Amino acid sequence: MTLVLKQLYQRFNQVRGRRIFIVPTRFGFVYALFLILILLGAINYSNSLGHVLCFLLGSLGLVAMLHTYRNLAQIELKHAHAQSVFNGQEINFNLVFDNPTPRYGYQIEVSSKQDKIRSWNPFKMFKGYEHPQLIKRLEPQQTTQLNYLLPTQRRGEYTLGQLRIASVFPLGLYSTWTYFKNNYTALVYPKPEGILPLPRTTQYGQDLTSKPQKGLDDFSGFNRYRTGDPIHAIAWKSLAKDNVLRTKQFTSPQGGHLMINWQDVAHIKSLEARLSQLCQWILQAESTNMVYGLTLPNTVINFGHGDMHRHRCLAALARYE
Repeated sequence: MTLVLKQLYQRFNQVRGRRIFIVPTRFGFVYALFLILILLGAINYSNSLGHVLCFLLGSLGLVAMLHTYRNLAQIELKHAHAQSVFNGQEINFNLVFDNPTPRYGYQIEVSSKQDKIRSWNPFKMFKGYEHPQLIKRLEPQQTTQLNYLLPTQRRGEYTLGQLRIASVFPLGLYSTWTYFKNNYTALVYPKPEGILPLPRTTQYGQDLTSKPQKGLDDFSGFNRYRTGDPIHAIAWKSLAKDNVLRTKQFTSPQGGHLMINWQDVAHIKSLEARLSQLCQWILQAESTNMVYGLTLPNTVINFGHGDMHRHRCLAALARYE
């Protein structure tokens, strides 16, 4: 019997759609007060036009209630995604809303709450929603994307939190809203900063300074032409000046192997300052084409290079406790 009732309740929820809350705004209460005053005046003076005006405005208020409710009805949050950022930058959550109805949605405000407020006061559950951003229009039977920005003040996992969409469209007489519970998160790396230079040697004693080697990156000068040199490297402009055949030489940085060690920043008192210095070293090593690794008290990441390796190292710093 319990299973049957549960299935019936689930079907009812599917038909009904998402729960929509709606209450009069301050302007809505003032509007209702004026209607009462108009009605009292019409009754007192037996004024038929006063009755017509009162009931006309009252009907307008009822129609506005329906349209305010339908403005959010059946809107769903389909997906949210965010790239990792550094502490101090804004997280850009790409929110995808779906409007399956044949009607447009207008002036929809999106806000979020990261922390749950526990209190004996039930009205506090409506507080704590911050960083409102506006969707001016939702297309009918289409998905709409919103870049929702959240500021960061610490490293680690940031949750999107409970999302709320709200609207007072079309007349501002009623305020309606609904919630979306989700588990979307974004990773915040430590802020890359520090004054210490990049370590020059690894635990194997290899030199880490950039050395020139033959490559196609940066122009370094001319050499006299030798048999076998590529024709495309010949400096034709130089040949026109002094009739001497030369070839252009290029160099590219050659990275070394670097193990970024927790012990190298152990003398820094602040934990966040240590992580920021390590973060800066990782970015420097990546930009100079070094093959590098990371050693933390609870984590060891072997030598590597590239975006995935950089993310692994920075993620270990972000989640370090």
